[in-house]
Amino acid sequence: MDLSPAFIAGAVESFPDAQITFDGFHVVKLLNEAMSQVRIIGRKEHDALKGHKYTFLKKRVNLSNKQEQLRGEMITLYP
Repeated sequence: MDLSPAFIAGAVESFPDAQITFDGFHVVKLLNEAMSQVRIIGRKEHDALKGHKYTFLKKRVNLSNKQEQLRGEMITLYP
């Protein structure tokens, strides 16, 4: 189901013994939003992270050698 409090309350009231399962799309959406907020906060605190958003978001297999090296350095400096 959707993550709406109204849906949850209705399900609990109408089906008290049912186990609630949330739909993956909305769970992943919330996770991506939370990760974006962490990235924004980190960027504000550390100027060296400027321009490296996709260094972390790209699949590692798609990174150039230079991007892979920078990614490793950034992870070491800003765990």
